[in-house]
Amino acid sequence: MAGGQGVKPLVAAPSAGDDRPDVAPIWSEWGRQTRFLESARLAFARERNLWASLELRSAEDVKLSTARTHGSYKLALTQHLAAVRDEETLLASVLMHSYAFAETVAAERLGCDARDFGGIEDWGTRLLATTGATWDSLHEGVAGAGEVAVVRNADAHGGRRVDELAARRLRAVGKAQPNAGDAVVLDYPTLRVLRGRLRALMFLGGIGHERS
Repeated sequence: MAGGQGVKPLVAAPSAGDDRPDVAPIWSEWGRQTRFLESARLAFARERNLWASLELRSAEDVKLSTARTHGSYKLALTQHLAAVRDEETLLASVLMHSYAFAETVAAERLGCDARDFGGIEDWGTRLLATTGATWDSLHEGVAGAGEVAVVRNADAHGGRRVDELAARRLRAVGKAQPNAGDAVVLDYPTLRVLRGRLRALMFLGGIGHERS
């Protein structure tokens, strides 16, 4: 669903996982989210590989359980492996956190309540105006930002499809696709593109230019 990422040659934002001492705290937090994503993907892959290496005679007969303060949790190995293969839920979680973080820091910079915004098209426009930038400064512009919001909303509300309202929203910012009813598929490369757009928007809007 997402296209290419990046910013027209203006100023480059710190890297996605940048937590050097001379980088502003906001990028350290962004980097923390990135490390969570990458470490979780690594842990899931190691878990899958571990069970595959055991060459069990019948995975269907293996049961797992964990002791918890308020009771235990039990499940079949097949259910456990299905859960750690479900990367889309992990990716959606990171996208939702990244979007919420970007919206929150934008509200702080603008001195507004995030609940008063009319979506990323609104707060992004206002944020860019603080530095004299416009949507033309971003590779995918407002259309790319609108797509971030549509994917985020599809996952947040559990539908994972473009509804009629989302389709109209995309048309309003100049995207002819996807159409209402189309599936929203969030894979790892797409997540990187969408988070890259959020990062570029924040940086071009003057967020995190200070150094700690």
